[in-house]
Amino acid sequence: MALKVDAFNNNNFVIYTGEADVIVQANFISQVNLTLNPTSSGMGSIQISVKWGTTPVSPYQFKDYLNNPILIPTGVNFDLDIRDPVMIFDGGKYKMYYTAITYGARGAISYAESVDGLNWTRPLTNPVLYPGEPGSWDSQCLASGAIIKIDGVLHLYYEGFNDHNGQWHIGLATSVDGINWVKKMNPVVYAGSGWQYELKPTSIVRKGNQYLLYFVGRNYPDYKIGVAVSENGVNFTKYAGNPILTPNFGWEGTMNSIASVIVDGDSLMMVYSTRQGTKSYFGAAGSQDGYSWTKNPLPIFDNLNTSGDWAKASIDYPFLVKTETQYRIYYAGYKNNSQTTRIGVTIKDID
Repeated sequence: MALKVDAFNNNNFVIYTGEADVIVQANFISQVNLTLNPTSSGMGSIQISVKWGTTPVSPYQFKDYLNNPILIPTGVNFDLDIRDPVMIFDGGKYKMYYTAITYGARGAISYAESVDGLNWTRPLTNPVLYPGEPGSWDSQCLASGAIIKIDGVLHLYYEGFNDHNGQWHIGLATSVDGINWVKKMNPVVYAGSGWQYELKPTSIVRKGNQYLLYFVGRNYPDYKIGVAVSENGVNFTKYAGNPILTPNFGWEGTMNSIASVIVDGDSLMMVYSTRQGTKSYFGAAGSQDGYSWTKNPLPIFDNLNTSGDWAKASIDYPFLVKTETQYRIYYAGYKNNSQTTRIGVTIKDID
């Protein structure tokens, strides 16, 4: 048999790898000589997992929160199906903006808040952002996507459209208090042709003197990830090298989607969603400049590892948060086709 060893850094990216043939015999200890070759610069540690027998063991460092789901639909005021959790820690609490879906694929953006990021309340009974007036570009649906605070003002980027089968563009709303929002009249990033026919913003970070707005481009069944660049968070230009992430592993199928990016030390860390058959996964990637990304060759979480199988049918819409002690991926999922989508979290402790 072949033994492959990967050495990971603290962000779970492979920096050394090696492979050797080994013969395993009962009642004997096999000795293996294996050389690890660098895949990039930096140092990491080696973790080797050996599994005997057929008892399922989770291969992932992320462990699902036992009290999932942390947010379920209320059943009123658009809140029949919920997804797209995006959040920011502001004013001593986490502010979550999520998509609330009602009949006819109509979507609005609703609000929840939490002190610890695990126990959530809804101080409002209505969404904070509604679809636009009839005839406007976002008259059918709004879906939350990315949030950042710039010069004391919250900027919320969202997906909008007036026809589910038409183009999806990226809009922007601003707020001082996180409750009362003002939408810009026109999109800040327009959809295009090919893989960019439908756009959804998923994350925004500041890198140097630029804002990098990550989005997924969808032309079903293909999903790819791109980035747009701005100096003020309002006027964006799509990166000429897009797409920056496309499927290339078997477990990714035709889908690299919903890229959530954080600044982690002197680098950037990304979590994204993908699907192959009945399995849905979260993958990870790292970057120094925000444009060139190195993927982890293996997924970091899947739908069969949700606590109590609460989302065993599907997981999607990841949003990555780093606290002082943990990495957290907030996400949406459901248990079976008769259940509405809910929101949960999976957690990895920082060593």
